[in-house]
Amino acid sequence: MKRILSIFKRDLKSGTREFLLLYIILAPILISIGLRFFIPSVDAISFQFALDETLNPEVIETFNKYGKVEILEGRTAIEDRVSKVDDIIGITQNEEGKYIVILEGNEKESSKYIAQQILNRLQGKTTEISASFSDIGTRMSSIAIYGTSSAIILAIVLSGMVIGLNIVEEKEAQTISALRVSPMGRMEFILGKSLIGVILPIVETIIVLWILGISDINFAMIFVMTIVSSLVAIIMGFLMGVLSSNQITAIANMKFLLIIVSASFIGAVVLPENLQVFLYWSPMYWSAIGLIKIVLNSAGWGQVVQYTLWILALTVFVFLIFRRKIEKRLS
Repeated sequence: MKRILSIFKRDLKSGTREFLLLYIILAPILISIGLRFFIPSVDAISFQFALDETLNPEVIETFNKYGKVEILEGRTAIEDRVSKVDDIIGITQNEEGKYIVILEGNEKESSKYIAQQILNRLQGKTTEISASFSDIGTRMSSIAIYGTSSAIILAIVLSGMVIGLNIVEEKEAQTISALRVSPMGRMEFILGKSLIGVILPIVETIIVLWILGISDINFAMIFVMTIVSSLVAIIMGFLMGVLSSNQITAIANMKFLLIIVSASFIGAVVLPENLQVFLYWSPMYWSAIGLIKIVLNSAGWGQVVQYTLWILALTVFVFLIFRRKIEKRLS
């Protein structure tokens, strides 16, 4: 255990000395600080409206005076538009001629009433206008939801990259070759290197949640998802380390892995549910889905277990594919 902890401490010290490693460690925190300042500015943008094409042209013209208007076909299309990342208010009309204001539920307070106020202004021009509210979503800013989830995933992935860069440094210093004649076993070396890939994401997840003011969530679920997701990041880190002969090669490999992770997260956010089946192969897709739902407070333990099983199964599959290559390069 002492030898394992000594490797962890050495990697941690190396991370504080090397600028690149220090930047990788601090990147999720710096991004979270930037998001914290950016989120309020999103609330300051002008109003956006998604209007049913069947509405009176006079109504559409009036809404045009108060913000950007998008004309859509039917209530379903309006609800789909309101559910997207940006802040937009939906307006449609039922068969009785009653106007319905559709909100996602996480809009700023003024958005809840602006559409009704506009409709009230029209009462002198349009007869029998009344409005009701239809809440279809959550109580948190979309930027906060996806920003928090992406920052946590970034913390997980970059922690694996720290492992990879530390292995490259060990190779350049001929430390790995010296393992053959040292009392330290290969498994102790692997566990010692892996430790930072588990502890660092947990610590950074706590910091990210604190910076972004996310407190009304199930922390047990977050930590379970973070720890399980870190396993695949550790394997990615070892693979990057053993395949890279120097830091430049490691950075190139890191960029390739980040593209895969980014594609998984973006796909989980923007792709329709029926197309997300093409992302089932990616462990980070399941991490993204799980973290987003946990931050939204819409995930139960059954779903979390389902996502973690997917991640574990895919992680084992990846490990079995690259196990011999990693062992060979570390020997």
